Amino acid sequence: MENVLLYFSLKYSGNWDKIYKALDTKERISKEEITNVLQKINCNFITILSPFYPNSLKYIHKPPFVLFYKGDINLISNYAKNVGIVGGKEIDDYGKTRIATLLPDLKKENKLIITNENEGVNEEVLDICKEKSLETIFILKSGIKDYLDKTLDIEHKNILFICECYEVSEDKTDDYIEYSNRLLCGLSKGIVFVQFKEADNFNNLINCALNEGKDIFAIPSVSGELNGTNKLIKMGGKLIETAKDIVNDI
Repeated sequence: MENVLLYFSLKYSGNWDKIYKALDTKERISKEEITNVLQKINCNFITILSPFYPNSLKYIHKPPFVLFYKGDINLISNYAKNVGIVGGKEIDDYGKTRIATLLPDLKKENKLIITNENEGVNEEVLDICKEKSLETIFILKSGIKDYLDKTLDIEHKNILFICECYEVSEDKTDDYIEYSNRLLCGLSKGIVFVQFKEADNFNNLINCALNEGKDIFAIPSVSGELNGTNKLIKMGGKLIETAKDIVNDI
């Protein structure tokens, strides 16, 4: 059955609704297609039927049928440790300083960092996690095949690269951003917002986090432009200054 899920995930580029319909209508697959499906990927995978599949994902809206990954899949198994950290496509020196302080402090508190693929804040988070060998789950939005094709530096002991789709469908880019956000919310016990502009549009991620009952934290900004976190705090996001502020709440 796991190979059936893999087959439909590849056929429909991770589209949850199409995969569900194929399963519901018992779409036919030849034995040859099932036998050969493993040859079509160059990474590892787990399905919703796997013992490694995290319980925190099973109960979210549209849980992924298949997760493609590179790295240590055991990192996905301890939900209580997981802290999501995200931000906008621009980051200033203040933001870099706050991240450089926060991440090692979270490690001291035995927390695992989760972020998703994006330039700016998220890219800075990944760079520091690599440099400091922090336990990290990095969620891809471009499809794991695309990321592996363009990235040489992917072998890191403490980093799990993970994605709901193997290869993206070019006309469905917005869908994959939504998939990435859903995965981030499902795996994270709480999510920290560092810096972002209103134009970065985090509405989907924030709404997803609220719907899934996740704690939302925000680092206050001193920048006139990168002040999205200040507005998030006014809306009820929890102001944080240190890692202790996060640990005390989750």
